[in-house]
Amino acid sequence: MMKKNRLIFYSIFGALHLFIFFFSLFMDSQKENFQFLIQMQGRIWMLKYGSLILLILFSVNLLLHYRDNRRNEQEKKELLKELNNLKARLYDLEQEARKNQQSGTASG
Repeated sequence: MMKKNRLIFYSIFGALHLFIFFFSLFMDSQKENFQFLIQMQGRIWMLKYGSLILLILFSVNLLLHYRDNRRNEQEKKELLKELNNLKARLYDLEQEARKNQQSGTASG
């Protein structure tokens, strides 16, 4: 499950994408209405800033993904190191048990 802040981030990201998609569909349906298109020219700044926000969110998403990958790689290295230490301890215990078993059969 994703963290709460990541879910909020992706919800905003998706909502902005949906808004731009539906806006483009609406604009396409109004392509014959010249007066409407002239009025929309005055509001084109909203589309520019919306796309800028999406670009910033995309950049933040890449940074978060990079950070998570780096963190996961570090955790993987630590777990592998711990696994190797446990294997070494198990091998040492097995060798000690064999020595005890051999010394017990040799004296007995």
